Amino acid sequence: MPLPSPCLSRRWLALVHLTSLLACTPRSQPDARPPEPAAEDDERLPEKPPIERSAELMTGGQTAAALAVLDEALAKKPDDPELHYARGIALEQLGRPQDAVAAWQEAVKRKPDFYPAHNGIGAIQLDAGQAEPAARAFEAAIAAKPDFADAHYNLARALLALGQAERAQAELEAANRLAPEDVDVLALLTDVYRAVGRVDEALATAKVAAQRAPEDPQIRRTYAHLLMEKDQHALAHAEFTATLQRKPDDVDAKLGLARALIKLDRAEEALVPLADLAARVPDQAIVWSEWGAALAKLGRLAGPEGAVGKLDRALQLKPDLASAHIRKIGALAGNKQCKPARDALKAFTARKPKPEALAQAQAALAGCK
Repeated sequence: MPLPSPCLSRRWLALVHLTSLLACTPRSQPDARPPEPAAEDDERLPEKPPIERSAELMTGGQTAAALAVLDEALAKKPDDPELHYARGIALEQLGRPQDAVAAWQEAVKRKPDFYPAHNGIGAIQLDAGQAEPAARAFEAAIAAKPDFADAHYNLARALLALGQAERAQAELEAANRLAPEDVDVLALLTDVYRAVGRVDEALATAKVAAQRAPEDPQIRRTYAHLLMEKDQHALAHAEFTATLQRKPDDVDAKLGLARALIKLDRAEEALVPLADLAARVPDQAIVWSEWGAALAKLGRLAGPEGAVGKLDRALQLKPDLASAHIRKIGALAGNKQCKPARDALKAFTARKPKPEALAQAQAALAGCK
């Protein structure tokens, strides 16, 4: 199975979110001197620190004004790393990612262990397809704060982009230990476990993710697929059904539901979602192959609306689709149509399929031996 795509997640903004700006605002030191008496007619409140003001402006959608506040503050305090960091947030929100990186680089130049800035730099670089420098930035964030779960997660994404699945798995396991409730971590860890063939671990992790995020259709669908891989078809059927309740147009979940129904000897029910899929995505060969499988299980082979007709349609769309070849051979052999079954096997063999697929096709011809 291919490695999961490390597509950009904006979760890194959890640490460059506006609330983080407030956390960066230095607390004023207590003054031992008694306060000067205020003039009775002076009702002005003390001016808020620039980071707090900029955060409020960004919250209100006035990001350009927030940037102006930060630029003014930096003119007075050019070596303040928190101000450079806050400026990077404003620039990123204004759609200027490279300027944001430059601002965060100024922050870490002045404070090398400023881990949120390292994380932000890495996220922008990863978004731009620069996985190697992104990984270095995330590693710097982790070196500064080893218990920073987001950086472990983001480093895993960069490592996946670099094809380093084992290291990515280790980083995700670290992130999961640090943030066991984090559904994003659980979801990606599930994908990595599945990609490297650790299906039992993938299933266990997916189950936890589904419990944490029962309203997330993608997580429920992934869990359902893993249940299918472990032959837990009834549970898979329930999960695909739950997915479709939340996202009725989910093609993958509807196909999974049909497969679960076929496995549960409910092929007649499977025909309904399969017919719908064939109408919605008529160019998807796998849909026609599954439709043919359902009809074959019901013993309906002949004619354009029978199993062989559906399987032939799948092979027109994708001539090398092994499942369609194997199902066609099995359907014909099971109906004692041995000559066409042997011809179908010969046609499949000519395509030089993988050895395991060829072995399945030969086994499907058993009814004619």
